[in-house]
Amino acid sequence: MFHSISPPVQDSTFSSPLLCSSSTPSSSGGSSSDSDESPEISFRYEERQDLNLIKVSRTPISGSQSYKLLAVLSGHVGSVSCLALCGEFILSASQGRDIIVWQQPDLRQFTKFGQGDGSVKALISAGNKVFTAHQDSRIRVWKVSRSSENVFRLVDTLPTRKDYLGKFMKQSNYVQTRRQHKRLWIEHADSISCLAVSNGLIYSGSWDKTLKVWRLSDFKCLESIKAHDDAINGLVASNGIVYSSSADGKIKAWGKNGKNSMHSLKGILEGHKDISLNSVVVTDDGRLVYGGGSDGFVVGWLANKDLNSWRLFVR
Repeated sequence: MFHSISPPVQDSTFSSPLLCSSSTPSSSGGSSSDSDESPEISFRYEERQDLNLIKVSRTPISGSQSYKLLAVLSGHVGSVSCLALCGEFILSASQGRDIIVWQQPDLRQFTKFGQGDGSVKALISAGNKVFTAHQDSRIRVWKVSRSSENVFRLVDTLPTRKDYLGKFMKQSNYVQTRRQHKRLWIEHADSISCLAVSNGLIYSGSWDKTLKVWRLSDFKCLESIKAHDDAINGLVASNGIVYSSSADGKIKAWGKNGKNSMHSLKGILEGHKDISLNSVVVTDDGRLVYGGGSDGFVVGWLANKDLNSWRLFVR
Protein backbone atom coordinates (compact mmCIF):
# COMPACT_ATOMS: atom_id res chain seq x y z
CA MET A 1 0.00 0.00 0.00
CA PHE A 2 1.46 3.34 -1.04
CA HIS A 3 1.02 6.55 0.89
CA SER A 4 2.08 9.96 -0.30
CA ILE A 5 4.04 12.14 2.09
CA SER A 6 2.07 15.04 3.53
CA PRO A 7 3.00 18.64 2.71
CA PRO A 8 5.69 20.08 4.97
CA VAL A 9 4.55 21.66 8.19
CA GLN A 10 4.99 25.43 8.00
CA ASP A 11 4.58 26.28 11.68
CA SER A 12 7.58 24.60 13.27
CA THR A 13 9.73 25.90 16.08
CA PHE A 14 11.98 23.08 17.13
CA SER A 15 14.60 22.52 19.87
CA SER A 16 17.10 20.16 18.29
CA PRO A 17 19.36 17.84 20.33
CA LEU A 18 22.87 16.87 19.28
CA LEU A 19 23.21 15.09 15.98
CA CYS A 20 24.77 11.82 14.97
CA SER A 21 26.09 12.46 11.49
CA SER A 22 27.39 11.03 8.26
CA SER A 23 28.57 12.93 5.23
CA THR A 24 30.56 11.71 2.25
CA PRO A 25 31.28 12.83 -1.29
CA SER A 26 28.67 12.00 -3.91
CA SER A 27 29.44 9.94 -6.97
CA SER A 28 28.01 7.20 -9.12
CA GLY A 29 29.53 3.75 -9.20
CA GLY A 30 29.14 0.46 -10.99
CA SER A 31 26.09 -1.71 -10.51
CA SER A 32 26.14 -4.67 -8.17
CA SER A 33 23.77 -7.36 -6.96
CA ASP A 34 24.00 -9.71 -3.99
CA SER A 35 22.79 -13.18 -3.12
CA ASP A 36 21.40 -12.07 0.25
CA GLU A 37 18.35 -10.46 -1.24
CA SER A 38 16.17 -8.21 0.84
CA PRO A 39 12.43 -8.17 0.28
CA GLU A 40 11.34 -5.68 -2.33
CA ILE A 41 9.55 -3.20 -0.10
CA SER A 42 8.32 0.15 -1.42
CA PHE A 43 6.22 1.62 1.36
CA ARG A 44 6.19 5.31 2.05
CA TYR A 45 5.31 5.92 5.66
CA GLU A 46 3.26 8.79 6.97
CA GLU A 47 1.68 9.54 10.29
CA ARG A 48 0.34 12.85 11.51
CA GLN A 49 2.37 14.03 14.46
CA ASP A 50 1.86 16.47 17.26
CA LEU A 51 4.71 18.78 16.29
CA ASN A 52 4.23 20.77 19.48
CA LEU A 53 6.07 17.96 21.28
CA ILE A 54 9.31 19.24 19.76
CA LYS A 55 10.31 22.88 19.65
CA VAL A 56 13.02 24.37 17.49
CA SER A 57 14.24 27.81 18.39
CA ARG A 58 14.63 30.27 15.54
CA THR A 59 16.40 32.78 17.80
CA PRO A 60 19.68 33.95 16.24
CA ILE A 61 22.84 32.63 17.90
CA SER A 62 24.21 35.22 20.31
CA GLY A 63 27.82 36.34 20.35
CA SER A 64 28.51 34.23 23.45
CA GLN A 65 27.65 31.11 21.47
CA SER A 66 29.86 31.87 18.49
CA TYR A 67 32.93 29.79 17.63
CA LYS A 68 36.52 30.91 17.59
CA LEU A 69 39.01 29.65 15.02
CA LEU A 70 41.71 27.67 16.83
CA ALA A 71 43.94 26.59 13.95
CA VAL A 72 44.15 25.74 10.28
CA LEU A 73 45.64 22.26 9.85
CA SER A 74 47.58 21.76 6.62
CA GLY A 75 49.38 18.71 5.32
CA HIS A 76 47.08 17.04 2.82
CA VAL A 77 47.46 17.08 -0.94
CA GLY A 78 44.05 17.63 -2.50
CA SER A 79 40.68 17.90 -0.83
CA VAL A 80 40.04 16.43 2.63
CA SER A 81 37.48 13.65 2.22
CA CYS A 82 36.63 12.69 5.82
CA LEU A 83 37.31 13.30 9.51
CA ALA A 84 36.98 11.25 12.68
CA LEU A 85 37.69 11.57 16.40
CA CYS A 86 39.69 8.83 18.11
CA GLY A 87 40.34 9.51 21.77
CA GLU A 88 42.86 12.36 21.99
CA PHE A 89 43.37 12.36 18.21
CA ILE A 90 41.69 13.93 15.21
CA LEU A 91 42.03 11.82 12.04
CA SER A 92 41.83 13.34 8.56
CA ALA A 93 42.06 11.71 5.13
CA SER A 94 42.28 13.02 1.60
CA GLN A 95 42.70 11.88 -1.99
CA GLY A 96 45.93 10.12 -1.11
CA ARG A 97 46.09 6.94 0.93
CA ASP A 98 47.69 8.60 3.99
CA ILE A 99 45.65 9.46 7.07
CA ILE A 100 47.07 12.31 9.16
CA VAL A 101 46.79 12.10 12.96
CA TRP A 102 46.50 15.41 14.84
CA GLN A 103 46.94 15.45 18.60
CA GLN A 104 44.68 17.50 20.84
CA PRO A 105 44.73 20.01 22.42
CA ASP A 106 47.68 21.65 20.64
CA LEU A 107 46.56 20.23 17.23
CA ARG A 108 50.07 19.32 16.17
CA GLN A 109 50.68 16.60 13.57
CA PHE A 110 51.39 13.42 15.52
CA THR A 111 51.89 10.79 12.80
CA LYS A 112 50.58 9.39 9.52
CA PHE A 113 49.34 5.94 8.56
CA GLY A 114 47.72 4.31 5.57
CA GLN A 115 47.76 1.51 3.03
CA GLY A 116 45.97 0.49 -0.13
CA ASP A 117 45.14 1.93 -3.54
CA GLY A 118 43.05 5.02 -4.09
CA SER A 119 41.73 7.61 -1.69
CA VAL A 120 40.23 7.07 1.75
CA LYS A 121 36.49 7.71 1.58
CA ALA A 122 35.38 7.25 5.22
CA LEU A 123 36.81 6.97 8.74
CA ILE A 124 35.25 5.76 11.97
CA SER A 125 36.58 4.61 15.35
CA ALA A 126 35.17 2.05 17.79
CA GLY A 127 36.99 1.25 21.02
CA ASN A 128 40.67 0.75 20.25
CA LYS A 129 40.02 0.18 16.53
CA VAL A 130 39.88 2.55 13.57
CA PHE A 131 38.08 1.50 10.38
CA THR A 132 38.97 3.10 7.05
CA ALA A 133 36.96 2.71 3.84
CA HIS A 134 38.79 2.95 0.55
CA GLN A 135 38.31 3.54 -3.14
CA ASP A 136 39.74 0.05 -3.74
CA SER A 137 36.53 -1.46 -2.22
CA ARG A 138 38.22 -2.60 1.00
CA ILE A 139 37.78 -1.76 4.66
CA ARG A 140 40.98 -1.71 6.70
CA VAL A 141 41.11 -2.22 10.45
CA TRP A 142 43.76 -0.48 12.56
CA LYS A 143 44.54 -1.16 16.20
CA VAL A 144 45.34 1.90 18.30
CA SER A 145 47.94 1.43 21.03
CA ARG A 146 49.99 4.16 22.73
CA SER A 147 52.26 1.48 24.21
CA SER A 148 53.51 0.55 20.73
CA GLU A 149 55.92 2.53 18.58
CA ASN A 150 53.50 1.95 15.71
CA VAL A 151 50.44 3.60 17.32
CA PHE A 152 48.12 2.77 14.40
CA ARG A 153 48.83 -0.80 13.32
CA LEU A 154 47.02 -2.58 10.48
CA VAL A 155 45.46 -5.77 11.89
CA ASP A 156 42.96 -6.86 9.22
CA THR A 157 41.24 -6.10 5.92
CA LEU A 158 37.56 -6.71 5.18
CA PRO A 159 36.49 -9.06 3.81
CA THR A 160 38.88 -11.13 5.91
CA ARG A 161 40.97 -14.00 4.58
CA LYS A 162 38.92 -16.37 6.76
CA ASP A 163 35.71 -15.10 5.20
CA TYR A 164 37.13 -15.62 1.71
CA LEU A 165 38.31 -19.15 2.45
CA GLY A 166 34.92 -20.11 3.84
CA LYS A 167 33.04 -18.99 0.73
CA PHE A 168 35.17 -18.99 -2.43
CA MET A 169 34.65 -22.71 -3.26
CA LYS A 170 30.85 -22.50 -3.39
CA GLN A 171 29.39 -21.10 -6.62
CA SER A 172 26.19 -19.94 -4.90
CA ASN A 173 28.28 -17.38 -2.98
CA TYR A 174 29.10 -15.52 -6.20
CA VAL A 175 26.91 -12.74 -7.61
CA GLN A 176 26.89 -10.95 -10.94
CA THR A 177 28.31 -7.45 -10.54
CA ARG A 178 28.94 -6.42 -14.13
CA ARG A 179 28.58 -8.12 -17.47
CA GLN A 180 30.67 -11.30 -17.44
CA HIS A 181 32.08 -10.46 -14.02
CA LYS A 182 31.27 -12.09 -10.70
CA ARG A 183 32.31 -11.48 -7.10
CA LEU A 184 31.66 -13.07 -3.75
CA TRP A 185 28.64 -11.47 -2.09
CA ILE A 186 30.83 -10.40 0.83
CA GLU A 187 32.83 -8.09 -1.47
CA HIS A 188 31.93 -4.55 -2.47
CA ALA A 189 32.18 -4.01 -6.22
CA ASP A 190 32.97 -0.28 -6.10
CA SER A 191 34.29 2.41 -3.77
CA ILE A 192 33.11 2.21 -0.16
CA SER A 193 31.77 5.68 0.56
CA CYS A 194 30.60 5.56 4.18
CA LEU A 195 30.75 3.64 7.46
CA ALA A 196 28.72 3.43 10.67
CA VAL A 197 29.12 1.43 13.89
CA SER A 198 26.25 0.45 16.19
CA ASN A 199 25.33 -2.36 18.59
CA GLY A 200 28.38 -4.51 17.82
CA LEU A 201 27.97 -4.18 14.04
CA ILE A 202 29.81 -2.28 11.31
CA TYR A 203 27.81 -0.97 8.34
CA SER A 204 29.40 -0.09 5.00
CA GLY A 205 27.73 1.72 2.11
CA SER A 206 29.14 1.71 -1.40
CA TRP A 207 28.78 3.22 -4.83
CA ASP A 208 27.83 -0.35 -5.86
CA LYS A 209 24.39 0.43 -4.27
CA THR A 210 24.74 -2.17 -1.52
CA LEU A 211 24.77 -1.96 2.26
CA LYS A 212 26.86 -4.61 4.02
CA VAL A 213 26.75 -5.62 7.68
CA TRP A 214 29.85 -6.88 9.51
CA ARG A 215 30.22 -8.31 13.01
CA LEU A 216 32.54 -6.18 15.10
CA SER A 217 33.90 -9.07 17.19
CA ASP A 218 35.39 -11.13 14.33
CA PHE A 219 34.80 -8.90 11.23
CA LYS A 220 32.64 -11.53 9.53
CA CYS A 221 30.26 -10.27 6.84
CA LEU A 222 26.74 -11.16 7.94
CA GLU A 223 24.51 -9.48 5.36
CA SER A 224 24.58 -7.82 1.98
CA ILE A 225 21.53 -5.73 1.13
CA LYS A 226 20.49 -4.37 -2.26
CA ALA A 227 19.73 -1.06 -0.64
CA HIS A 228 19.36 1.56 -3.38
CA ASP A 229 19.02 2.21 -7.10
CA ASP A 230 22.13 4.39 -7.18
CA ALA A 231 25.31 5.03 -5.18
CA ILE A 232 25.07 5.16 -1.38
CA ASN A 233 26.61 8.40 -0.12
CA GLY A 234 25.94 8.47 3.63
CA LEU A 235 25.18 6.25 6.62
CA VAL A 236 24.20 6.97 10.21
CA ALA A 237 22.93 4.68 12.99
CA SER A 238 20.72 5.72 15.89
CA ASN A 239 18.39 3.90 18.29
CA GLY A 240 18.63 0.59 16.45
CA ILE A 241 17.86 2.13 13.05
CA VAL A 242 20.41 2.58 10.25
CA TYR A 243 19.73 5.32 7.70
CA SER A 244 21.30 5.26 4.22
CA SER A 245 21.25 8.25 1.86
CA SER A 246 21.70 7.77 -1.85
CA ALA A 247 22.13 9.40 -5.22
CA ASP A 248 18.69 7.93 -6.04
CA GLY A 249 17.19 10.75 -3.94
CA LYS A 250 16.02 8.56 -1.06
CA ILE A 251 16.93 7.93 2.55
CA LYS A 252 16.08 4.41 3.65
CA ALA A 253 15.67 3.23 7.23
CA TRP A 254 16.82 -0.30 8.12
CA GLY A 255 16.25 -2.20 11.35
CA LYS A 256 16.10 -5.64 12.95
CA ASN A 257 13.00 -7.21 14.48
CA GLY A 258 15.04 -9.35 16.88
CA LYS A 259 18.59 -9.85 18.09
CA ASN A 260 19.39 -12.60 15.59
CA SER A 261 17.18 -11.43 12.74
CA MET A 262 18.29 -9.93 9.44
CA HIS A 263 17.89 -6.25 8.64
CA SER A 264 14.75 -5.25 6.79
CA LEU A 265 13.45 -2.04 5.29
CA LYS A 266 11.47 0.04 7.81
CA GLY A 267 10.73 3.10 5.72
CA ILE A 268 11.61 5.26 2.72
CA LEU A 269 12.08 8.98 3.27
CA GLU A 270 11.62 11.12 0.17
CA GLY A 271 11.59 14.87 -0.36
CA HIS A 272 12.74 16.74 -3.43
CA LYS A 273 12.61 15.05 -6.83
CA ASP A 274 15.53 14.41 -9.19
CA ILE A 275 18.29 15.06 -6.67
CA SER A 276 21.07 13.13 -4.96
CA LEU A 277 20.99 12.90 -1.16
CA ASN A 278 24.65 13.24 -0.23
CA SER A 279 24.50 13.05 3.57
CA VAL A 280 22.22 12.12 6.46
CA VAL A 281 22.13 13.07 10.14
CA VAL A 282 19.77 12.09 12.95
CA THR A 283 19.18 13.47 16.43
CA ASP A 284 20.20 11.41 19.46
CA ASP A 285 16.58 10.49 20.23
CA GLY A 286 16.01 9.41 16.62
CA ARG A 287 13.01 11.67 16.13
CA LEU A 288 14.46 14.05 13.54
CA VAL A 289 16.23 12.95 10.36
CA TYR A 290 17.87 15.40 7.95
CA GLY A 291 19.24 14.83 4.47
CA GLY A 292 21.54 17.12 2.48
CA GLY A 293 20.66 17.33 -1.20
CA SER A 294 22.57 18.10 -4.37
CA ASP A 295 20.13 20.98 -5.00
CA GLY A 296 21.55 22.91 -2.03
CA PHE A 297 18.64 22.20 0.34
CA VAL A 298 18.40 20.31 3.63
CA VAL A 299 15.25 18.20 3.95
CA GLY A 300 13.85 17.03 7.30
CA TRP A 301 11.56 14.26 8.49
CA LEU A 302 9.90 13.70 11.87
CA ALA A 303 9.54 10.16 13.24
CA ASN A 304 6.82 8.88 15.54
CA LYS A 305 7.68 7.64 19.03
CA ASP A 306 8.12 4.05 17.80
CA LEU A 307 10.56 5.15 15.08
CA ASN A 308 8.69 3.22 12.40
CA SER A 309 6.95 6.08 10.58
CA TRP A 310 8.38 9.34 9.20
CA ARG A 311 6.73 12.55 8.06
CA LEU A 312 8.28 15.25 5.88
CA PHE A 313 8.23 18.47 7.91
CA VAL A 314 10.74 20.82 6.27
CA ARG A 315 12.04 21.22 2.76
